[in-house]
Amino acid sequence: MCKKAGKNKVAEEEQVMSVAANLERPCTISESIMQSCKEVKNMREGKTPKRSLNDLFANIEKWSKEEER
Repeated sequence: MCKKAGKNKVAEEEQVMSVAANLERPCTISESIMQSCKEVKNMREGKTPKRSLNDLFANIEKWSKEEER
């Protein structure tokens, strides 16, 4: 019975991750590219703050720490 419960838990976690991925990401590659272009345009126009590679690494570390909890 423990193995079956473990399999159900894994399947449930995979489903939750799949739903979360669908909510955060655009449906198609072209939509993703268009969104990225809009973000870059807004950064160049000064409407949103520019982000550096160091910011990305800091966010990745933050996200990984949140996932560990």
